[in-house]
Amino acid sequence: MLVIGLTGNIGSGKSEVARILERNGIPVIVSDQIARQIMDTDEEVRMLLQQRFGSAVVPDGAPVNRQLLAARIFGTDPETIEHRQFVERCVHPRVLDRIAAMLDGLAAQQTPLVVVESALIYQAGIEELFDYIVAVVAPESLRRERVRQRGISDADFLHRQQVQLSDDELAARADFVLVNDGSLVDLERATQALIAMLAALPPRPVEHDHRSIQ
Repeated sequence: MLVIGLTGNIGSGKSEVARILERNGIPVIVSDQIARQIMDTDEEVRMLLQQRFGSAVVPDGAPVNRQLLAARIFGTDPETIEHRQFVERCVHPRVLDRIAAMLDGLAAQQTPLVVVESALIYQAGIEELFDYIVAVVAPESLRRERVRQRGISDADFLHRQQVQLSDDELAARADFVLVNDGSLVDLERATQALIAMLAALPPRPVEHDHRSIQ
């Protein structure tokens, strides 16, 4: 089974790429969805987060208030960094365990290709889990406008971007790059080309070739 990592910065369009992949019958595991499920259902995690951030962020019997949590963990000041690292220590190991179990299940079904979507593949140091990594990139001005349309303020955009790698670094480290600076039709076309390439690739190459798809 070929395991592909899909990453990209806020507003890049990686979630749209994931939807296109799913429409083409490729299973996509979304790490952010798993993290949300864990924060909302894992009692030990909820207790730790509530002790740290209070019941306004983690209300009893209700989902985590993600807007309030984001305000506490996205930024570059020392306290915010410490809060973010605490959340990562609580949540990330459980996310990785859940992903591993899901991959095992898909492998047992002889699934030929599966994609794991995660914004933090390199920051979490999990790139070796994947046969290939695809980065979705787009100009910052375009990404900023996209997240505005989703109701995310410029300040939130900057705070989230500060904890992510630059597009240049993502492009340099990934095996494939999808440049999402056009229309949805353009993105669909580029993703279809990517699917055709991935379907023809062997697993775990010794040396990775870097390709850009536009």
